Amino acid sequence: MIKFANIGDFKVAQNFGYLKTPVVLENGMAVTYDLKTKAVALPTATTAKQTGLAVVMNRIDKPETLTPNDYRIEVGEFPRIFTLASLAGHLFDMDDAVVTTAYNTLAVGDKLVVGTDGKWAKSADVSDYAEYLEIVEKTSFGGNGLRVVVHA
Repeated sequence: MIKFANIGDFKVAQNFGYLKTPVVLENGMAVTYDLKTKAVALPTATTAKQTGLAVVMNRIDKPETLTPNDYRIEVGEFPRIFTLASLAGHLFDMDDAVVTTAYNTLAVGDKLVVGTDGKWAKSADVSDYAEYLEIVEKTSFGGNGLRVVVHA
């Protein structure tokens, strides 16, 4: 589960809603995107470190979804993605559903980088990464919540 921390951030965010996904995605995952092929993809070991990442943040539009973390964007559907570059310095609230590092080991100041599975993980060294998240607060959002700032 993920959301903008400040409602006005939605107005400055660059987003694309017409790109298809070849894999199942969850809200909060990071993807790369290609406007020519009109498709998103999970990051590779190389693209995870480059600019051009976007975070998936779909509106939950499937009434059969019981909880926000059960929601999936299926193959062939259109994820709504927001580019991290357009959100540099802005805040997200997210839970740990798409973070592979154990919540109890995360602390304020930790950096999160995207892996090849599109999920976020703690990294001690982000010098090779053009875009990443930094934890500024641990919250109760979604149970195990994080407030993060985007670095791009």
